[in-house]
Amino acid sequence: MSDSAGSPQNPGGSATDPFGGDDVLPIEKQRRAHQFLTQETRYHIIQAVLGHPKHLATLDELEYLVPKNRSTIREHLDRLTEKQLMTKYTYRGDEAGQHDPREFWGFTNYGVTLLDEYSYLRYVPVLRALQENLYLTEKIERHRDAPRADLPDSVHEALTIPDIDDETAAVIDETLATRKHGEGRLFDAPPIEPDEDVETEPGGDRPLDELF
Repeated sequence: MSDSAGSPQNPGGSATDPFGGDDVLPIEKQRRAHQFLTQETRYHIIQAVLGHPKHLATLDELEYLVPKNRSTIREHLDRLTEKQLMTKYTYRGDEAGQHDPREFWGFTNYGVTLLDEYSYLRYVPVLRALQENLYLTEKIERHRDAPRADLPDSVHEALTIPDIDDETAAVIDETLATRKHGEGRLFDAPPIEPDEDVETEPGGDRPLDELF
């Protein structure tokens, strides 16, 4: 049995919209949301969680997958939480081993709704295939196999892959064929070693299609 952290309230029923109040034009909210989603580090985190076989990733898994240092990843997880796209889910069941993780990062109801609006969810089958074909260290494999908290039904359903059609299967095969395997990385860039004297760079906008 597991217990999950409560998801932030959908901004549609909240007094505060993450990307602007009633005095902000819809097109400006869209611009802000797009800019927020495509910032490089957040872009990588979003893809890593979208492609995770269990829809929830530990901080160690994200550090393994995303080519940024741990403090930078944590900083952007905080930003994603502030904007109500992601939240930390805590496993409180009895099935976890002594060294198994209990804290995981995943999307909220609002998060998957926004990502669907911007067509991110259509890449889930390809992102999932990429992760399932990565080399994993023993530690990361243990994290991936650990019991997890329950996601809200709407989040779980949004991230569940439907039957793969021929066109999607062809894209998956082509994507896997052009990737180098065995390097333990989801993205092309090498991991960045922590540098305490350098502030996090804001990063640039990147279209989602760049991965492919």
